[in-house]
Amino acid sequence: MKVDKSYDAMFKDIGMDFDEALNNSGVDAKGRKQWRDVVFAAEVGFRFLTLDLTLPKGVGPFPLVIFIHGGAWLAGDPTVTNPTYRKLDFINKLLEAGYAVSRISYRLSSEGIFPMQLYDCKSAIRFLRVNAANFNVDPDRFAAMGDSAGGHLASLVGLTGHRPELEGEVGKAKASSAVQAVVNWFGPAELLTMQSQRIDQNWSSVDDPKSPESRLIGGAVQTNQAAAIAASPVNYVHSNAPPFLIQHGTADRLVPHAQSVALTNGLKRAGCDVTLLTIEGADHCFWGVDHKGIVEEVIAFLNVKL
Repeated sequence: MKVDKSYDAMFKDIGMDFDEALNNSGVDAKGRKQWRDVVFAAEVGFRFLTLDLTLPKGVGPFPLVIFIHGGAWLAGDPTVTNPTYRKLDFINKLLEAGYAVSRISYRLSSEGIFPMQLYDCKSAIRFLRVNAANFNVDPDRFAAMGDSAGGHLASLVGLTGHRPELEGEVGKAKASSAVQAVVNWFGPAELLTMQSQRIDQNWSSVDDPKSPESRLIGGAVQTNQAAAIAASPVNYVHSNAPPFLIQHGTADRLVPHAQSVALTNGLKRAGCDVTLLTIEGADHCFWGVDHKGIVEEVIAFLNVKL
């Protein structure tokens, strides 16, 4: 038998097979079907971008919540948690409420500046939509959800689904990156006003060249105002935005509550469906208060909008 010894044949056989993970589902500790470490994009010169996806028990296709992690755009990954979030138990509660949950990765500010992070998130959404049948999720019922930096990116995902110039070319999946709902937990909304709104001016300045916000855009916020404006969700509000649920604590020392007020007011002026739920006395990540009802409000919102 003649063997094809061409370079094409060789690289086909020895190249990395990212699609194999699509067929390798398992179960989590509660017996729910799960995919781990699925590569949705492999950009040359960068680490692989991966996602996890867990299905609730029952019969699909299921509505999908795409969770975008926080970490000031410079730290974290989809699996990182903390004691406050373990008490909230929001991933498990979403699954028990009948929602599939995918936790996605994106490149951090040390790897590239905005809009790279937005492009990565949109790539993950396109990948999930193209593979919706394999994952048993409903491609017409996607919600973007994120905390802090992830809330910022979830808002941008929701507001720019109609902007092809902000789609990027990350990954190979060809589909819409639009979502049908957004849950924003205390995400920055307007970089230029963040420092003036801070309730604790002793914290490191947003306008410092080494601040997370400055690192995101590649230079100090106030001296790179065009880039700061381009990275601010308030500047992408339009009348056809998907429904928004925004939750934010009044005592947030890292991302001022006023950021969410500004985004809410902008969405209202545009005639959009938006709800701002203010958590009195809550600091960043809802720290320092009783968490009862926070996740339940998210589920109630998704039950109506998805």
